[in-house]
Amino acid sequence: MSLIAIDDLHFAWPDGTRALSGVSLTVEDGRSLGLIGRNGAGKSTLLLHLNGILHGWGAVRVQGRPVEDWPADDLRATIGLLFEDPEDQLFMPTVLEDVCFGPLNQGLAPDEARGRAMAVLDSVGAAELADRAPHHLSAGQMRRVALATVLAMQPRVLVIDEPVMALDPEGREEVIALLAGLPQTKIIASHDLEMVLALCDEVAILDAGRVPAQGPARELLADDALLRAHGLRLPPSLRNG
Repeated sequence: MSLIAIDDLHFAWPDGTRALSGVSLTVEDGRSLGLIGRNGAGKSTLLLHLNGILHGWGAVRVQGRPVEDWPADDLRATIGLLFEDPEDQLFMPTVLEDVCFGPLNQGLAPDEARGRAMAVLDSVGAAELADRAPHHLSAGQMRRVALATVLAMQPRVLVIDEPVMALDPEGREEVIALLAGLPQTKIIASHDLEMVLALCDEVAILDAGRVPAQGPARELLADDALLRAHGLRLPPSLRNG
């Protein structure tokens, strides 16, 4: 049984714009799936279905259970969602308070929540930021802290939208190394195909709200004709042989 299974998922916005038109894909436990596609393909919309923020027509199952049958808090603790813009994730006066927020809502005592938060901040290289205001951080620091808020909930799955967008080369490398070291099952939506190649076991192409191909990352990302058919290009490391 797949850890995550999506079958014939459709979704339209209130104005009638169709974002998903029969998406089907699976993710196995312990694997990393890269979700790629041109702008407007539906990647972010699809991710928001995985922890119940959006609800379309079709089946979305986590651990074999339809998402609509999960208590919302349990689902969002199981599926940790990292938004494209980390500022959407950070809203407390200090970094430590932001990272404690989830564990406190899970019912942890304040001292236990603080201990978990500091351990997670240390694991992402951000312990020294604990007393800082989130909106005063650099882009790379904010991404680390936003990831810490998700990891503090101890999710089984990480769902990550554009994790290296707007980062400088050093920050990009640091985030890729950090994500590579995490044991969770991952779904990573990104335009950075080189990063997807480095982090993901499999790739699913999303185009016009459908998944025309899913398979091994290196195989799909080396298929120039397939990528071009869906508005994508080979990662630099796979060009010219």
